Amino acid sequence: MKALKLTVVSWLLVATALAAGKQPDFVTQEVTGEAAIVAGDTDKAVRDARNAALREAVEKVVGVRISAQTLTSNNQLIQDKILSRSDGYVRKYDIVDRKEEGGVMKVTLRAQVGTTQLDKDLQAVQALIQQLGNKKLVILVYEQTVTPDQASITSQTMSTVLTEAFMKDGWTIIDPAFAMGKVRLQPGATALSNAEAKEIGDLTKADYILYGNVTYQQIAPNKKAWGEVDDQGNQLLFFVSGGYDLSIFETASGSQLAKVSGGFDNKQNNVGEQGKLTVSYERTAYEVARVRGEKVVAEVRTPVVAYLNNAFFNGSRVSMSVVGLTDYAAVQGFKKVLAKELSSGLRELGQGTFSGGKGQFDLTFLGTMDDLAEAVSGKTYKGKKVSVTGVGNSTIELTLAR
Repeated sequence: MKALKLTVVSWLLVATALAAGKQPDFVTQEVTGEAAIVAGDTDKAVRDARNAALREAVEKVVGVRISAQTLTSNNQLIQDKILSRSDGYVRKYDIVDRKEEGGVMKVTLRAQVGTTQLDKDLQAVQALIQQLGNKKLVILVYEQTVTPDQASITSQTMSTVLTEAFMKDGWTIIDPAFAMGKVRLQPGATALSNAEAKEIGDLTKADYILYGNVTYQQIAPNKKAWGEVDDQGNQLLFFVSGGYDLSIFETASGSQLAKVSGGFDNKQNNVGEQGKLTVSYERTAYEVARVRGEKVVAEVRTPVVAYLNNAFFNGSRVSMSVVGLTDYAAVQGFKKVLAKELSSGLRELGQGTFSGGKGQFDLTFLGTMDDLAEAVSGKTYKGKKVSVTGVGNSTIELTLAR
């Protein structure tokens, strides 16, 4: 997928437009799209080339309206949310040239790209990107390797690969050691209860949990197959098959966002063509995990982005604790005050619990954690001032004091 690029000229155009004051309602771009002519179907090639040109026109406008860093590190998100419907931003277009060269159709057109809706959608994407930049993940994966003689050993191959991949993707990886005493990793376990997910979130300060199983099966060499052993019977190729079954949880509500599962067989994946099978089973497992790890990262990113997208428009789940309440009746009274103070942003307010002078309940709030903290800070309840004494990505702690 082609990456978006910004040029000096593009930035000069942006600077000129900003200096001029009011942004234009549309931007005109002249672009060329190409498409192969398959089975002599020139009409389809013209349509495909036209669509490619329209996408190129929108790409150019997008490229001068958001930062280079946003484009570089979040190109996939831009592709998914904006460029997948690029024709929706084109107000009108005129084809200025069309020609066939060497079995390829080339269509040049002049398109007017509307900026109002595009800017609105880009702002929504940038808000998601900002939220994605703060995400924290704990990886709790049970891995086992079954040897050719059916012995079972534990490993951390996929966990290591996933940690590297998610860190490269911009996630902050939390040390899972904090949660080891609260959750037991074992074969076949791919689900957590809401309470377990919340507790792990409290212990690790993670926003999401990737939890589940990975199994590798080391395959004994086939001595009759050419290339798997040499003339002296020494093993030359080290095949590994297996599978994974993982779930992604959001810790504030404890809810499961998605399940990610699949199998792998390095013969089918042609890992051997890269020459990675001739070292050891461990190296083969690493290469299989690396290839599959990229897929797992993409599959996990999708439900998280969907979750954040929903939170952006409909509100985020927040776990609120209030220290200094005298009894359960005070919890209910405080909730009524809270509902009044947060009327513009509050979408849902849970029943709540009370123990040891602390009230605890979940709410859905439309806005950032900073907005929520600002809305409640300094308010009073029965003569006690509300102070914000702790804020996380999806948690907030309040303390009542005279």
